[in-house]
Amino acid sequence: MTSSSKSSPVPAARVAPNAWHALGGIWRLTFRRFLAPGYLLGVAGLLVVLAVPLNAIIQVSNPKFYFQWTSGFYLTFLVPILAFLSGAAGMRDEMKPEAVDYVLTRPVRRPLFLIFKFLSHLVCVQISYLLALAVVIAVGLFRHIPLVLPALPWLLLGQVLTVTVFVAFGFLCGVLSARYLVIGLVYAGVVEFAIGSIPTQLSRLSMTHQVKMMLHPMLVWFTPVLKPEQPVLTCVVVLLAFSVTMVAAAAAVFSFLQLTGSRPNEG
Repeated sequence: MTSSSKSSPVPAARVAPNAWHALGGIWRLTFRRFLAPGYLLGVAGLLVVLAVPLNAIIQVSNPKFYFQWTSGFYLTFLVPILAFLSGAAGMRDEMKPEAVDYVLTRPVRRPLFLIFKFLSHLVCVQISYLLALAVVIAVGLFRHIPLVLPALPWLLLGQVLTVTVFVAFGFLCGVLSARYLVIGLVYAGVVEFAIGSIPTQLSRLSMTHQVKMMLHPMLVWFTPVLKPEQPVLTCVVVLLAFSVTMVAAAAAVFSFLQLTGSRPNEG
């Protein structure tokens, strides 16, 4: 009886799932992708494409055109498009068969995995876009545009929130369909361009219009007749609420998706 009790196998202790360890693993995998030579080369090319034309079209000491360009073309056109594409493509990468094997075998629930992936991806994208904003500011200083440095906090706030909003929207579209570009084009055409251009309260459904309203304290320096449509804090709350809603919807959909891995089915 004593010998049998000694020879009986003792089950190994199971390691409880740790959300912070999972976040660390997802962060390391995501960060490595942003350090890939191809991505870094693309960022360098984008910075050159951004700097050269901007330096050519910006006239010396012409602040009005400079800030119209930064708050218009840069913050409410170029940044939203690139942030959306980055978020959607990043989420689709996690839904490839070889990546699905990792997702399904980790002791992390799918909604939590998606939230961790979003946070990791967002931090990496924000760091990348800081370089682009630095180029925009550097061109302004080189062209002797007044009030560039006082405007930096507003431009930084606008960029951080714009990137957050459209990366979140990209994640949702990436979860919904591999043809996320079609969804993005429909949304941009209907909401951002059509509804956002209507001079009524309806235009506030446009997130880029919310960004422009948030930048009013900066734009009024050069356009005194511009009237505030909404308090800055309200714009910030709306943009953050939209982002949270998109991520929550993406996590909910992702938790019910049928994902197929690369491993053959057993049985």
